[in-house]
Amino acid sequence: MGRTPAASQLALWVGRRSKGSAHLRWGQSELVLYVSGLQIVAVEGDDNERLAAAFGLTDEGEWFSEAASAVSSGQVTQAEANAVVKRTLAEKLKEFFTAIDAEVGFESALPYEPRGLTISYPHLVLELVLGPSGEQVAGAFLPEPELILRRLPDFPKRVGALGLTEEGMAILAKVNDQRTAQEIADPSPHGRENALRLLAAAAGAGLIEAVSKVAEVPLSTAQAPRFGVTPRRRIWPWVLLVLAIVAGVVALIVMRPWQTGSLVGGGGPWAVAVDGGCQPAELERLYRRQEHDKVNMRVVPFGRGEAQCYRLIWGHFPSKEAAEDMISHLPTGVTSRGFPPHVVRVEGSAP
Repeated sequence: MGRTPAASQLALWVGRRSKGSAHLRWGQSELVLYVSGLQIVAVEGDDNERLAAAFGLTDEGEWFSEAASAVSSGQVTQAEANAVVKRTLAEKLKEFFTAIDAEVGFESALPYEPRGLTISYPHLVLELVLGPSGEQVAGAFLPEPELILRRLPDFPKRVGALGLTEEGMAILAKVNDQRTAQEIADPSPHGRENALRLLAAAAGAGLIEAVSKVAEVPLSTAQAPRFGVTPRRRIWPWVLLVLAIVAGVVALIVMRPWQTGSLVGGGGPWAVAVDGGCQPAELERLYRRQEHDKVNMRVVPFGRGEAQCYRLIWGHFPSKEAAEDMISHLPTGVTSRGFPPHVVRVEGSAP
């Protein structure tokens, strides 16, 4: 794949928690976003006179300051001002994402500090891609389903912060730095198009990066001629013996037969979901993991019909609050890599 489109450049810059300003240019328009972490803290540029119409102001300037002035003068409420700024920014970003001549540049300077109003860039882009006519924006971030999806920093934590449905979290949990978008979406019980749209939204929100496959170079199997090499002693029997001993030690460490499981949480219908999947191979993995601690780990279904999936839950807690308190203290290895742990209520037992 050639030069990265401007929309994806912006998503990657924000996704890596950059701090500074992003200068967006397309057509006759220009916009400057001031970003700290994942939050837009200020905006400058052409607003198509939307702010003047809403706030009754004529002076152009930084958008958030204009909104604050309108609120302080009693022209609008804080909620109304926030809505106008967010809606105007969404419209301008949609223009930028879909423009064929879009360009973006970055600077590390940040003259504005976060004030009362900030806008979450990931949430804003997620709403754009998943909302009406979002398919137009989705193509800017995921132009081809054959692209490999790679996780960006803090992927599990940021997925959990988005407030997605169980189905959405199950789709994003399949991103493992090796699968293509097509390999995730085609077998998804939630529908191919829905899965692709969500994956495109995740790329636009700076959670994942879409990259091309690297061409595989076949390794030469031709053996170089050996001249004057003295036959060596056969060491394979000793190597196999050492490997067998190591495997036995590892099995003991994993299974820990000398330990007896104790009930975590004291009992109750609440638990922490630590892994999940929808495909047969994934369900098999969940049951293998359950074998390590049958007292506290259970495989339970969620969803219905073709959309049914499974999750691996840990613990037995009497209240939602007790389970939530335990999330930040989960033992090492309980949560599957890349899976955002979250609290669920489960009635009954595993299937």
